[in-house]
Amino acid sequence: MPSAISVVENPRTEQPRSSLGLWAALLPMWLALGWLVSKAQWFWNHNPEMAFGWMVLLLSAFLIWDQWKSVPRPLFEIRWPFFVFAFCGAGMLFLVQIYQAAYGTMAALLSGLAIGVFAICAANLHYVFGWKGIRFFAFPVLFLLIALPLPSVVYNLVVGGLQSKVSALNVEVLNLIGIPAQRIGSLIQLPNGTIGVDEACSGIRSLQSTIMATLFIGYITLKRRGFQAALFISGIILAFFGNVIRSLYLSLTANQQGLDAVKKVHDSAGWSILVFTAGGVILLSWLFSKMEKWLDAEQKKLEIASESTSEA
Repeated sequence: MPSAISVVENPRTEQPRSSLGLWAALLPMWLALGWLVSKAQWFWNHNPEMAFGWMVLLLSAFLIWDQWKSVPRPLFEIRWPFFVFAFCGAGMLFLVQIYQAAYGTMAALLSGLAIGVFAICAANLHYVFGWKGIRFFAFPVLFLLIALPLPSVVYNLVVGGLQSKVSALNVEVLNLIGIPAQRIGSLIQLPNGTIGVDEACSGIRSLQSTIMATLFIGYITLKRRGFQAALFISGIILAFFGNVIRSLYLSLTANQQGLDAVKKVHDSAGWSILVFTAGGVILLSWLFSKMEKWLDAEQKKLEIASESTSEA
C-alpha cells in the first residue's frame, strides 16, 4: 500500500490575509490618516485651488483597495525600525500640536502633521508586514501629499515663478507676431490695455491636476520607472505650455476685441486647456504603455534566443 505522507506546513509560509484581521491590525494607520484628512479637509472646502483634494483621497483609497489582494504576508514582529518611526512620529505630532495651539492651523503645520502621520503609518506597517509592507503601501499613502497645501514660502515661489515665465513667453510671442507688448512683473502691457497673469492664470491649478493625473495613471498603467518619470515630466510640460497658449489667446483677444471681451472667453479658454492637457496625458500614457509592451516583447525574444544559443 502506498505510504500516507502527511505534510505539515510551516505557519510562517502561509499568507493569512483575513481582511477583518489585517484591517484591525492597521487601525493606528487608519486613525492617523483620518486625523490628517480631518485637518486637510478645511483647505479642500475653503480653497478652490485645493478642491481636488477629495479626488486625491478617493484615488488613494482606490489604490489601497485595488492592490489589497496582493498585500504582503503579515509578520507581526517588533524590530528596531518600529521604535524609530514611532518615536519620530509621536515627537513630530507633539510639536505640531503645540504650535497649532499657539498659531492655529497653517499650511506649514499641516506639512509637519503629515510627516508625523506618515512616520506613524510606517511604524504600523513595519510591525505588521516589515519593510515589504512599507514599500507596498508607500505610493497610495504618500499620494495624499499632492492634496496638501504647500507652505506659503514654497507656494509663493512656485506661483511667482509660473506667473513670471508665462507672462515672459507671452510677451515674446506677441512681439514676434508684430504686436507691441511689454512685461511689467506679471502684467502684460498691450497697446489698448493691460492684462494681468494673476494667481489663477499662473497655471497652478492645471499643474496640480496634471501631477495628480500623471502619477496615478503612470502607477496603474506603467511598470517601468523610466516611463512613469517620462509621463510625469511630459505632463508638467503639457500643463505649462497649455497655460501659455491660454494666456496668449486671452492677450490676442484683448488686443483685437478689447479688454471686455476677455471676460467672455476666460472660463471657456481655461476649460479648453484643461481638456487639451488631459487628452495629452491620456495619449502619452497610451504611447508609453505600447512602448513598454514592445520592449518587454523584445526582451523576451532576446532571452529565448540566448537560451537557444546556450542549449546549442
